[in-house]
Amino acid sequence: MGTLQGLDRGLRALNFISLSPEGLTVAEIASQVGIDRATAYRIVQTLEQQGLVTRGPGKRVRLGAGAVTFAGRFHPQLVRAAGPVLRNLADATVNAAFLSVAQGDQECVPVLAAEPSRKSIIRVGYRIGMSHSLTRGANGIAILALHPERADEPEAVREARQVGYSVTAGELQHGATGVAAGFDVPGLLGASVGVVAMGQIETSRIGTLTLEAASVLASLSRA
Repeated sequence: MGTLQGLDRGLRALNFISLSPEGLTVAEIASQVGIDRATAYRIVQTLEQQGLVTRGPGKRVRLGAGAVTFAGRFHPQLVRAAGPVLRNLADATVNAAFLSVAQGDQECVPVLAAEPSRKSIIRVGYRIGMSHSLTRGANGIAILALHPERADEPEAVREARQVGYSVTAGELQHGATGVAAGFDVPGLLGASVGVVAMGQIETSRIGTLTLEAASVLASLSRA
């Protein structure tokens, strides 16, 4: 039985991209798949429109946040466990808990959320799927702290690397405080789990809880 050439090429390109954390250029994708650059460019455009890849500095193509959906379905134990981990974190802190992933090397995307069983009076307006810069918000800072130290990185990243979690205030929503811890996910440039709350919070206690949640999710992502 024959194969669909376009689909075969797209899947092969996606496989090569997933094996390259630093990303691939369109020319490199064309070379590895054995196609011309114009075809490789159209494949990248198609994958990008579906959120499966993203292009960062140097136009290098990396996995996008959309790939997390398929990875989660391939590892059902991770999907089943991620929800309870977030709900436990939300209940322990009585604040909304979020799971976020890096999209390329510039953006952070929240992909899953949980509200506490005992509802807080003020809710945080944090939208799932709404990307923002990795340099803004506790979830993005926590992901950057996973990476090797850079001379030009924000001070908040250095602090997060030292204590194990990040803390930001008012960066994504006025009056909101975020606490997040990062963890590695195979095939991605990092993920983070954290809490967003309005008003003052017990930063140290919540930081410890997010670290524990990050450790659990890191183990599940490698299962």
